[in-house]
Amino acid sequence: MRARDLLIDITPLRDSRDFRAIFIARVVSLFGLGMATVALAKQVYDLNQSSLDVAVVSMIMSITVLLGSLWGGWMADRTDRRTLIVCARAAAALAFAGLAFNAYLPDPSLWTIYLCVAWDGLATGVSVTALMAVAPTLVRPEQLPAAGALISLTGEIGSITAPLLGGVLLGLTGPGAVFVFAAFTTAVTTLLITRIRPLPPVRGEDDDEERDSGSVLVAFRYAARDKVVGGLLVLGGVMAVFSVPVVLFPEMVDKQLGGSEVMLGALYTAPAVGAVAVSATSGWLNRAARPGRLLLAAGFVGGASTIGFGLSGHVALAFVMLVVGGAAGTVYEILEYALVQHNTPDRLRGRMVSVITAQGTTGGVAGDAEVAALARWFSPGGAAVINGAVCAGAALLVAALIPGLRKATLPVDEEDDESAGGPPADAEPALADLGSTPGAHGAAAAPAAG
Repeated sequence: MRARDLLIDITPLRDSRDFRAIFIARVVSLFGLGMATVALAKQVYDLNQSSLDVAVVSMIMSITVLLGSLWGGWMADRTDRRTLIVCARAAAALAFAGLAFNAYLPDPSLWTIYLCVAWDGLATGVSVTALMAVAPTLVRPEQLPAAGALISLTGEIGSITAPLLGGVLLGLTGPGAVFVFAAFTTAVTTLLITRIRPLPPVRGEDDDEERDSGSVLVAFRYAARDKVVGGLLVLGGVMAVFSVPVVLFPEMVDKQLGGSEVMLGALYTAPAVGAVAVSATSGWLNRAARPGRLLLAAGFVGGASTIGFGLSGHVALAFVMLVVGGAAGTVYEILEYALVQHNTPDRLRGRMVSVITAQGTTGGVAGDAEVAALARWFSPGGAAVINGAVCAGAALLVAALIPGLRKATLPVDEEDDESAGGPPADAEPALADLGSTPGAHGAAAAPAAG
């Protein structure tokens, strides 16, 4: 394998003008959102010196994003997805404008903040779901892992750098200017999305429209029939609940590792270090012969690393285990993204994405409560060991009981072995040809989170 084959594959950005526009829009949006998150938490806390108020804001955001994603998935399978994304991002820009206006008032209102956060949560849920559903129609099927890696890399970098920049701007100017910047970046995102072509749902010849009531339950029925998607939903549900116990980090540092605030910060950074390392060197994932097996292996390694983290008695070992977990988790997410998108018909993709988004949101909330309870009964390390064992065991069980997922494959880019000949996919005919590509309907259509 050549060294350059390890680097992240940026072919989707070169080949597809529309994917490039969505990618840039997502990067711009991530920075605005990440910076606004810091300013919002600080402003809410300063109003009443109450962490409970901050928790309420987080809860409102989680609930409204969940509701927005469910409605957005339903709409994404019924209407033009470009229009849906543009309307949702424009609505989010209004929410940030409202937060900015409120921040500049002599006496900012907490209830106005709640209202704007709820509005933004609904808009974000809709736009994220529609973006996830639309990306596969913009790249070739064999480019799905590369598209997933690009999305993952920008998400991780944004989660590291945007809060830092937000804190700097907040310290220099106050929350109002941060919210103005977030409104500006969201408006830029909206304008970028208007430049892509119309993106109505694509219906294949084998699609049974008469039996499709438009309900989210149709997506569940499809997953029950499709062993790959069904297996991913089952395993993904377990992973969402029993993932790396981030909520235990402070207690782990205090009671088991005996460290300081610097050590705590290092633990929070560790998973992102592994994730960025994998995303930046993810070119090999495009040529994985058995992506289903690799995904299951990544799930097992992630669980094993969580066990190692729980057993760690020194911060260096704990940090390494979290880096490994972050790397394994990113391999899992990239391949899950590609396999779900490839094996889901376009007419169901919006609802399937909304189901997975809802699974991750509710699983994260339930997982925090579950691992906190285990930590009270045992210890923070013991809770981490139990969670890791459940994840590793689930990966082995799914591998044994659902051979369809274990044997799952993805299209391979034949041009990789022919020194990149063929027509440039930037041309619109190449994008249009996705509709007639083998597997583009019925079994697949072809990838953004953000």
